[in-house]
Amino acid sequence: MKWRKQLLTAVLCAGVVALAACSGNEASGEEEADDAVNTEGAGQAEETDTSHEGAEEEAFAFKAPLTGKGTDEELSHTAFGVMVENSANARPQTGLYQADLVYEVLSEGNITRFLAVYHSQKPEMIGPVRSAREYYVHLNNGYSAIYAAAGGSPGGLALAEGPDTPFISGLAYDGRYFTRSSERRAPHNMYTGYENLKEASLQIGHDLEDEPPALTFDETPAEGKAAVGMEINYGSAGNNVRYEYDADLGAYKRSNGGSAILDHRDGTPVAPVNVLAVVMDHQVIDDQGRREINLSSGGKAYLFREGVVEELEWQNVDGRILPFKSGEPAGFLPGQTWINVIPSEDRLTIQD
Repeated sequence: MKWRKQLLTAVLCAGVVALAACSGNEASGEEEADDAVNTEGAGQAEETDTSHEGAEEEAFAFKAPLTGKGTDEELSHTAFGVMVENSANARPQTGLYQADLVYEVLSEGNITRFLAVYHSQKPEMIGPVRSAREYYVHLNNGYSAIYAAAGGSPGGLALAEGPDTPFISGLAYDGRYFTRSSERRAPHNMYTGYENLKEASLQIGHDLEDEPPALTFDETPAEGKAAVGMEINYGSAGNNVRYEYDADLGAYKRSNGGSAILDHRDGTPVAPVNVLAVVMDHQVIDDQGRREINLSSGGKAYLFREGVVEELEWQNVDGRILPFKSGEPAGFLPGQTWINVIPSEDRLTIQD
């Protein structure tokens, strides 16, 4: 009986050793297979993706305050707010896609004008540059930006030249920091650029180290209703605006008067990641169709991002028009933001 017990013990031990060896070989084989696949650029998707996301988060030391995008450079300098024309004679414009933030507001009649705020990018050419209105100056000052315009309405020019606004006059520096294009007729042909604005600021003595206040950003999936497109009626077919969501770009391609807006210089489409439509009270104040616009009341807002629209409220926070949800700031996706100011809710048509 004793030899049988010894034999049984030996068999069991051999089985355990064989099983352990087999398990070890399988584990070793899996590791080798993973290494081989990873060498080819694939591997287990979850592990690879997590590592990649972590690398992206750690790749940049800073974030641009007006776009939320990562950057290796601390962007502690002052922004520039440039008045850009949007009449039919001014299209297509140059440098709009490089702005961090763009306000679009009616200037006179059915024509809108842009306040394009430049901070994280430094375009060589911006324009056509046009004149000031009071509400554009107020919006500019919300970002502590240096304001650039060529002339203005009486109230707008007085505010731009006042003590609270660092101002660069396109008319005063025409031919120096602002140039005229031979491709278009005046007054639709004045252009400037980031370096020209910087040099003009140094000449005038403006502060170039006044960083703009940061926007709120939120990368969680958008909530709301599907919105693959929307149209804003500014009063005429030639000036109405349309945005169409491009899932490949993750942005809303813009068209004006039925034509896609592509950069005049390099053909890049104007396609903001965020579009915020805000309803504000408008009052026509003269026979040229100029307006007073209530920037302070708050009201309805519609935030478009990722092919979805969410109905929110807007508030004026120290001169900045921002979206709020249940009393708390609502975040933008990192990227360019357009804020379209409209006179009434029925001017907005949403395509789902």
